[in-house]
Amino acid sequence: MQIKDLFDDMPLSEGVVDIQLQKLLREPLDICNDWQRTENLLLDAHRLMPEKLEVLVALYKMYAYSNRFDESLQRINQVLVLSALHEGFAVDWRELEPGSRWCNVTGASRLYLYSMKATGFVQLRKGNVDAAMAVLLKLRELDPQDQVGGSVVLEMAQRLLDTDPD
Repeated sequence: MQIKDLFDDMPLSEGVVDIQLQKLLREPLDICNDWQRTENLLLDAHRLMPEKLEVLVALYKMYAYSNRFDESLQRINQVLVLSALHEGFAVDWRELEPGSRWCNVTGASRLYLYSMKATGFVQLRKGNVDAAMAVLLKLRELDPQDQVGGSVVLEMAQRLLDTDPD
């Protein structure tokens, strides 16, 4: 996996991608074999471009792929907070209500929904099926059109619940 792969399915910010982010995307790093260098590069990029939520998303994806789930959740929460503050809605996803504001979302709002999906995925990887279900069901409420693909992770969680002997 290359560093650019961390950005592949990500909803990038609107507008022109700045030169620093373009340079980062072209870095020939292998996350599987050189994750420390990749992490350092992404942390440096975050210091240079703290307003680029995409860099934080790449970091949380890298941590999740490296089975560093607690670090991944920390970065996911950063994106949730920063996205909510940027867009002017509640930081806590439990307080959000479905409605037209979530239709055809772009920018920070889309990254918020995307990060809710990531929360569900990482919670599943940690074995916290109930926590995953809670966030994924809320995501389905907010995003009934499934703009960020949360239904795939929700189906995984539901299958785990269906096969759980308890």
